[in-house]
Parts: sequence; C-alpha cells; structure tokens
Amino acid sequence: MSQNKDELLSHEYDGIREFNNALPKWWLYGFYFTIVFGIVYAINYHALPTPLWGKPGMVAEYQAEVDVANRLAASRPRAAGPSTSLAALTDPDSLRKGQEIFEGANLCHACHRKDLGGMVGPNLTDNLWIHGCTPADLVKSVTTGYPTLGMLPYGSGQKLTDEQLLQVVSYVLSRQGTNPASPRAVNPEREKACS
Repeated sequence: MSQNKDELLSHEYDGIREFNNALPKWWLYGFYFTIVFGIVYAINYHALPTPLWGKPGMVAEYQAEVDVANRLAASRPRAAGPSTSLAALTDPDSLRKGQEIFEGANLCHACHRKDLGGMVGPNLTDNLWIHGCTPADLVKSVTTGYPTLGMLPYGSGQKLTDEQLLQVVSYVLSRQGTNPASPRAVNPEREKACS
C-alpha cells in the first residue's frame, strides 16, 4: 500500500492541519545510526574497563586518578589533628611567631581582640571554654572552625600550615590567666570550666 505525498490528516487545531508524509530516508537512517552509535558508545566507554579502541575507559581513568591522589596523600605530612599526645610549644620563638599570626592579617584578633579578651569571639584568657581547652581541642577548633558561629576554618593548609597552627594555639594557651581589661562576658550555658 503506497502512501500519497502531501496527504492531509483529518484532525485540525486552530485552523492548522497536518501532513502525514513519511520522513526522508536519509534522515531516518541517520536517526537509526545515532541510536546504534549511542548504545555502542555507552557500553564501550562507560561499561568496559578497556574500550575497544585501546585507551583507558572512564572506570580505568577514575581508578588511576584515585591511585594518584592516594599516593599524594600518603606522601604529605600528617596534619596536627586531635591527639592526646599533642603538646603546646613553649619556646619564646614559637610563641612570638604564634603572636604574630594571631595579631596579623585579621585572622584571630579581629574577633578575639589582641589581648585575647574576646569581642565577637569568646574570651581566650579565662578558664571557661566552649569547645575544650587542651592543645588538641584548640587545634581541632582552629582547623575545622565553627562556620555557624562565625569562625571559619583556618588550619591544615587552608590559611595556616600545621606548624603555624601549633604556634598560634601555643600562644593562646600561654595567655591563659592574663586577665585583660573588660573581657567579654561569660556565657554560663555554653562555656565550661577547664581543669
């Protein structure tokens, strides 16, 4: 049964009628080719570990990148993370460098004041702390920050190296008990005494 060219269909919408013509053969074959090509390409590139053309596939490329990242991570020095054996530095040079970091570049003193008495951030010279007062607690606090409270993360290479992080934490701990003038008021619901 052959189909007539320019045959109008019986339905109409807003005065517009539609032809029921067959698609050109070249277009139809091209459409079928793209479907077959898409299926072969998806299986070849996304599913096979080594595609037919011999280059590494997506799975193999991903695994190679993960291996490179793992090797790089293993070669980096470990961050000074929370540890019970972490001890504060006490030598004058480290404390001086810690003070320079604390007071420089609007890192710490912008919220805690240069005398550590607290402004937006809490007082760091008293014995009442929100997130713990051991060197490991302070390193963790500075490293991860508290974005919901307004403190950004500064440690582990984000703004401070591990050495600078320990220096600034050591400086803060060395200033405990200095009693600055008009310190920030204590929040007894959140701050707990350190022993």
